[in-house]
Amino acid sequence: MYLRQDDGFGAAGLSAPPSGYTPPFNTGGHPVGEDDARHLLTILAGPSPYQKYLAIAMARHATTVPSRFFRIVTNVGSQVPRHLRHLFRSSGNRTVGGTVDRWTRTVYVLPAPGLRDQTRLEYALHECVHLFAHPHVPVQGQCPQLCIGTFQARFGTGFGEGLTQLITEEIMKAQRIRLYYRDRPYAAFTPVVRDVVTAFGLDAVARAYFQGDVDSLQTSMEARWGINWRAVAGATTAGTTDRARRHIEQLEGAYRQRLQQLIRQGPRGDFPTPNRQQSIA
Repeated sequence: MYLRQDDGFGAAGLSAPPSGYTPPFNTGGHPVGEDDARHLLTILAGPSPYQKYLAIAMARHATTVPSRFFRIVTNVGSQVPRHLRHLFRSSGNRTVGGTVDRWTRTVYVLPAPGLRDQTRLEYALHECVHLFAHPHVPVQGQCPQLCIGTFQARFGTGFGEGLTQLITEEIMKAQRIRLYYRDRPYAAFTPVVRDVVTAFGLDAVARAYFQGDVDSLQTSMEARWGINWRAVAGATTAGTTDRARRHIEQLEGAYRQRLQQLIRQGPRGDFPTPNRQQSIA
């Protein structure tokens, strides 16, 4: 789901996307409506560090995604399924601006402030990234009616929403689509998740997010950080960015010390040193 605060258009210099590809829009603030659904799929499938993972998730989108998968709703009570309505609630000056019904593969978003029947491109892309997270097409017994993505269910809201936004921003960056300059509702989450990607690698994190390989990622986390990854995830969900990042820095420092100790204790050189009883031919 995407939280919103206010609106604005992005303005930042970005390098050009690969030649031969031009995204349908060049700013995250561009108004998009239901008729722009195909453009959203074009951007998701376009150049980005996550393209190959999205390609797998989107391989059957023609049959798994309904023709009207992107819905702008003006009346939550009548246009959103009952089990999703409670998600559209206010929290301080934030309002949930969108969510995904994973069972019907449908995205529901509210009109962005200042628009009547449209949202902004960045909001829409964020929700579409959620849509193709594992499980894209759930099966009976895989998750409840309110089906949260496997990654977010395992690692929590902070990691889940933070990675969704990080992927969204990386797609936009690769395609030279400018970000909003006024609306950064997940600014507390994305820096922490970026540290996680740096520590464990894009491939491991992307496979957990898009393919559901959360067990492998958790195993790597516990081998490197122990169960302390849970404290990092909890601090991220709480929005205490500095605390979460300091914790990561401490855990990474301890990990480097363990590696250095192993190196010091290991054998020197390529071969064992002969003792006094051994002769060298």
